[in-house]
Amino acid sequence: MRRTIRGTRVIGLLAAVLAGSGMAGAPGGMPPAAASTLAQVDTLTTPPNTADVGLDVRWGPSSPSDGTALAVFVRAAASGADGVEVSAELDGRPLRLGRLGDGWFGLAPLPADRPGDVELVVSAHAGGAEPFVQSWTVPVRPRTYSTTELSVAPRFSNPPPEVLRRIERERDLVRSTLRQVTPEWLIDGNFVRPRNTRITSPFGQKRLFNEDLQSRHWGVDLAGDVGTPVRVAGRGRVMIARELYYAGNAIYVSHGFGVFTGYYHLSEIDVTEGQIVERGQVIGKVGATGRVTGPHLHWSFFVDGERLDAGSALDFRVPEADAFLDSNPTP
Repeated sequence: MRRTIRGTRVIGLLAAVLAGSGMAGAPGGMPPAAASTLAQVDTLTTPPNTADVGLDVRWGPSSPSDGTALAVFVRAAASGADGVEVSAELDGRPLRLGRLGDGWFGLAPLPADRPGDVELVVSAHAGGAEPFVQSWTVPVRPRTYSTTELSVAPRFSNPPPEVLRRIERERDLVRSTLRQVTPEWLIDGNFVRPRNTRITSPFGQKRLFNEDLQSRHWGVDLAGDVGTPVRVAGRGRVMIARELYYAGNAIYVSHGFGVFTGYYHLSEIDVTEGQIVERGQVIGKVGATGRVTGPHLHWSFFVDGERLDAGSALDFRVPEADAFLDSNPTP
């Protein structure tokens, strides 16, 4: 959804900026099904010693569900952007925004099983002026999660004590990795599917392994034969590329600002930790390593450590990298 905070002299500038941005609601933006709606709100107080400041605030998708990510865009008039500081929060939680040309871009998690209205708050100020604060209500739709029963090797449902210690070490590694927040965006345009195949298990599915171990499926399973290629969903840095007990051969990629994707059960890993990978690059091969019932790719998506539906990364528009002139996060 989109809201506009504007000064009296920037309507034409904003129209020009948005028309070239490819954002939701602008020409060349999201397809009609995901397009934003427009409403106008109060006038932003003109900061002293600067031109009128115009802010255009958008988010997408316009009607998100729990377990997904919300993309937030903030644009400022070119005449006032350099003197404006912008911050945001969603449901009381800080939303990390990175500079994007004359504006800002950020992703906010909408955790699974927590539908309902959340409040998006955007603050802006320039010079010595008092901050301008505007808030909106974002309705988060509930979703229904399926249930299934699976059979796996007993060592994955009842691991011995020495393996439990290994599992805990690996969980600590993954948790500490997902807490790392780089001060720059590495992504370059929209996320893409790592495999253009059918989904065999959806996100959030409730599972019963070997009739006793209860679990949730915090990823999206994509069909594939052993040895078929897996492509990275977006530009980023490889943070983990190694064998893990449950995930098998696994790769975690940081896309910046606390956003990660994960790729599990690989038969081969074709990248190294620390390597920069480009969107669509082959990073590994489909396999059946770790806790699986057969070969497939498990694809995960994380924002600020929250496990989200990886498919939702395809539901919003990500600006191209050449628009990022300054990637420093706002306070």
